[in-house]
Amino acid sequence: MTTLQTHNNFYTTANARKEIAADMLAQLVGRATITQERASNLEKAREIAQCVLLLTQGRVKTAIEEIVTLALSTVYPELSFELEYEIKRNQSEATPWIVENGDRHSPRDEVGGGVLDIVSLGLRLALWALMEPKPANIFILDEPAKFLSRDKQPLFSEMLSQLSKTLGVQILIVSHNNAIIDSADKVYKISQSDGISIAAEYNVNELV
Repeated sequence: MTTLQTHNNFYTTANARKEIAADMLAQLVGRATITQERASNLEKAREIAQCVLLLTQGRVKTAIEEIVTLALSTVYPELSFELEYEIKRNQSEATPWIVENGDRHSPRDEVGGGVLDIVSLGLRLALWALMEPKPANIFILDEPAKFLSRDKQPLFSEMLSQLSKTLGVQILIVSHNNAIIDSADKVYKISQSDGISIAAEYNVNELV
């Protein structure tokens, strides 16, 4: 093989390798472009989802705050309820606050068992109100005012009446508390005969 033939073969091989490398580079550039476009689309989708989440959270936040504040302020006029949303690790977290004269208190603080019971009830009613489809509009409470002082119990009864009318729910209460019994629309006294429970409707004035 002559020197010229050797150079021609080398050139042909090198040119073929160059074309292969160019094709591979074009493919890699194409894949990189597609990846960048997907990343850009995913980022846009994430931003849109975040905006929707914030809008939804704003409505949910307002609804929950209004219902729980209605419950709280009826019994404790100086108190209200707030939710604070934060984005942590790409997830939304809600922190509940009990507000008194502009000062925030965590439910973990010493705020009293009565306050916590009212907040808990208000949250359950608020979550029910936000559910779609809603389950039955009946809530059963067992001695719900046991941690409230005597002077707050009539206000608690007023709170239950307001929540019932506002949300369109029926509240059934098991109680020995006269303040709650007096405010009920209907009262049934449960007695036992031969091990059988009997429910009889009573006029409030007839109860002892």
